[in-house]
Amino acid sequence: MSYDIKLQNKCDHRINWEQYPLGSDLKSVKMAYPVASVSALSLRINNVVIDKNQYTVATIRKPLSLSVVSELRLRYKVKDWIPLVEVNYTTFSNVCPKCLGLNTADDLLYGPSGDYKLVKKEYLLLQSVEKVIVTKVSSNPFHGWYGTGLHSLIGSKTLDFSFIKTKIIEQVSSAIEMLKNLQKQLVASGRQVDPGELFGQLLNIDVQQSPDPTIIMVNVIFTSQSNQTLEFSQLIDLSTTRERVAFA
Repeated sequence: MSYDIKLQNKCDHRINWEQYPLGSDLKSVKMAYPVASVSALSLRINNVVIDKNQYTVATIRKPLSLSVVSELRLRYKVKDWIPLVEVNYTTFSNVCPKCLGLNTADDLLYGPSGDYKLVKKEYLLLQSVEKVIVTKVSSNPFHGWYGTGLHSLIGSKTLDFSFIKTKIIEQVSSAIEMLKNLQKQLVASGRQVDPGELFGQLLNIDVQQSPDPTIIMVNVIFTSQSNQTLEFSQLIDLSTTRERVAFA
């Protein structure tokens, strides 16, 4: 049975020990994002965690802007020369720099035992399909043939949607054939694999244009060799790059 590190995880919107400069008053620390939970915030100065009763947190508006951030205010002046100030806190989904409001992020996540979270069987197959579709062909210096040319569609005009649709279906179909060939080589090597991690049959590739003509939804439905029906969705923004829809 094969495993892979789980790439897509639910975002915790946590800013982990980010360094911030101390204000000129030697008492204030202005953070880059608003704090969602004051009780979950931790402050340390020169690697020493500061007791929560030694500071307050207030929401302030950025100068000449409608956006807000949070400012931490100490009850005393820090007399050290250029102290190391670090803050660990949770921000809101819509301003989270890790997930950009999508609530899922491509980032490693540790389990309760301290190990990376893994995927196997059908979840491994889903992730394998995602990886081969969203990887830009030639971006891997060791396997330049791996991936698709979907990124080349960015900046395309959508006056002829049928042409764009045909190109997308061709690229996705080619990527899936590539994945199937890789899996055949894996099986032929004698490695023990689970039927759930192997691609079965491609059932449908649906390409739809959203009300915004620059955004296209690609939906791929397929089966595993364990006879489970799986589905992967990908948003393509022809004007820029866009994160795909979470499948798990």
